[in-house]
Amino acid sequence: MLPRIAKALIKSLLYFVFMYALPMALLSQVAEFAPELFARYEQFFSLFVAMVIFFVVSSELTAGTIYQYGFNVGKAIILIVFFVLALDGGFIELNFAMERMRMHIWADVRVYLAMFITIDLLGLAKSLLQAVNFLSERAEQQLPTPQPAR
Repeated sequence: MLPRIAKALIKSLLYFVFMYALPMALLSQVAEFAPELFARYEQFFSLFVAMVIFFVVSSELTAGTIYQYGFNVGKAIILIVFFVLALDGGFIELNFAMERMRMHIWADVRVYLAMFITIDLLGLAKSLLQAVNFLSERAEQQLPTPQPAR
């Protein structure tokens, strides 16, 4: 169990650095131009990274068991819901207020939302098929071996 814990810890640290620390360092420079936008999506981004790290660690700790596939199915479902909420159902509305200028931007991102959902549905189907395969291999191992005819 100790190698699994060490592997999960290393993976979680790498995911944290490359998915959270580096992007936030770069995006913090953009925050001065649109602080309201940055504050809104910083919460979504932090939640997304926390979910991904949780599922990486849980999948790593339960590797080789049926629970690994359960976590993968849960990850796909939760990410679908997350993307729908984060992208406001496919329509994003942004308001910028600079010194003497106000900007209102409305974006239709339904195509991107559909791509995210499709990718997660493919991951869901893959996890379900892997779970069925895992269970069928387990069942085959438990079958008695046939005796040769005399």
